[in-house]
Amino acid sequence: MKTLTETHDLIRGQQVGRSHSDTSATSFPTRTAGRSRRMTSMIRQAFLPTHFLRSAGLAAGALYLAACATGPAVSQVSPTVELDTGTLQGIQDGALSVYRGIPYAAPPVGELRWRAPTPPASWSGVREASEFGSACMQATTSEEPWAQVGPESEDCLYLNIWQPTSDGESLPVMVFIHGGSLRAGAAGVPLYDGTALAERGAVIVTINYRLGRLGYFAHPALTQETPEGPLNNYGLMDQIAALEWVQRNIGAFGGNPENVTIFGESAGAVSVQALMASPKAEGLFTRAVSQSGGGYSIMPPMMIAEMKGKAWAAEMGLEKATAEQLRSLPAEEVATLDDYLSGLASDGQILKSSPVETFINGEQAKVPLLIGGNSYEANLLAADLDGLNLKTVKMIVGDKYDDLLEGYRNQDGKGGSGEDRLFTQSIAIQPSRFLANTHAEGGQPSYVYYFGQVAASNRDKMPGAVHGAELSYIFSTRMDSETWDENDREISRLMGDYWVNFARTGDPNGTGLPHWQPVTSAKSPLMDIEGQATLREATPLEKATLEAGEDTVSKIWSTAD
Repeated sequence: MKTLTETHDLIRGQQVGRSHSDTSATSFPTRTAGRSRRMTSMIRQAFLPTHFLRSAGLAAGALYLAACATGPAVSQVSPTVELDTGTLQGIQDGALSVYRGIPYAAPPVGELRWRAPTPPASWSGVREASEFGSACMQATTSEEPWAQVGPESEDCLYLNIWQPTSDGESLPVMVFIHGGSLRAGAAGVPLYDGTALAERGAVIVTINYRLGRLGYFAHPALTQETPEGPLNNYGLMDQIAALEWVQRNIGAFGGNPENVTIFGESAGAVSVQALMASPKAEGLFTRAVSQSGGGYSIMPPMMIAEMKGKAWAAEMGLEKATAEQLRSLPAEEVATLDDYLSGLASDGQILKSSPVETFINGEQAKVPLLIGGNSYEANLLAADLDGLNLKTVKMIVGDKYDDLLEGYRNQDGKGGSGEDRLFTQSIAIQPSRFLANTHAEGGQPSYVYYFGQVAASNRDKMPGAVHGAELSYIFSTRMDSETWDENDREISRLMGDYWVNFARTGDPNGTGLPHWQPVTSAKSPLMDIEGQATLREATPLEKATLEAGEDTVSKIWSTAD
């Protein structure tokens, strides 16, 4: 069986005519993810209100430290960098230097499970960085490209870097946070290969973070152990630790620590919004991109998170669990398919409240924001087996549901059925516009997009751009299941340019690109990306959907106050 690195390099070589030498498998305990069933809750932690979402021991740590202390023999012709923990050697890929599997925190195993991340151990000699680190433990049933994560381990806090050459110029940095409902995914899958973006003159970073119940979990025993916190949001703490690592070390890769953009898709976009809301992430990034993350996510209080954790522990036979007993459970028994019950919570430290409330109060990070969604996010309805998505749509638009549904049923164009269009607009597109408008009212640059491009091979099959479809265009990583024509390649070029321009200056505009106007207090335009990039105003039906959502949000937070 090939390692994730071998699979990644094989696909990369097929795509762009490159090939890499085979590398050995990771030496840490791993497991292989299941691939045979469909995941039923991808959307839940991605952008639905959380109260509707029911979204290897110490020996491994010792083995990790021993491996770091004496790295394998490495070639002197490969690129090397000096970090705050030791010397690192990567691989040369054309004009890029690539570093894989860089530890940004200590392995969260044994006594470090369900604790805030701690700094990684230093090593002597030269550490080789040619292999992706193991993905974090997860229980996914998706067969889509983003979910093909390779070997998994509880020892998983690694990041990867694509470094372009520069003439001494300090380059913008782009840190990507993968999606997967906070339950699945990994930084090293081929879909997120950073080559094409790095070739535009940015240092690209992709990160792993703890997932599911291992990443988002609360229990009274853990609270009693550390009453001062932080608690529950360990995956988000990992993301903050990765950004702190970037601040300390990215200069060694030619990156500018004062020009860091975070960008994420789906649950990664929700994470971006949470980072904008978190006081612990203040000053760690200067721009933010939220892709298909909506904007109305509501995080439950710690009391609810603890109740869920206590109920699960009881199911595991630990009615009066201690922290020690919880940490002694095998990781495979913790990361199970029912861990969609886990998720972000308002813990009072990492997240003082839900991101949407933070935006309403004007307390979010004051950085430029680029945000949007896709034209057929409703493809996620196929995974909604218990009707929660429909209930959520009705909750968002309230008593306007019937009128809006009739309007979307009578609307010409793409995006599926009337129900599909209402779902896409009320869950993804208009909540994104709400955040952008709110952010712009506070004087911050905000840009909104609506992505509708469908690959040439799928245009007669799909009614629009499905959830996550923009990723292969941004990263220029066409998958084998797609055939692109010249227009697809042009859209990929355009989106990559927009994203890197935004990372460089906080403005996506640049030479040869259709002009993208920001949102203002008076106007809220969208950049419609399908076939070409066309700036447009929202339609009357879109405006009505936004207004219905705004009414609901206003009622929720006025009641909360």
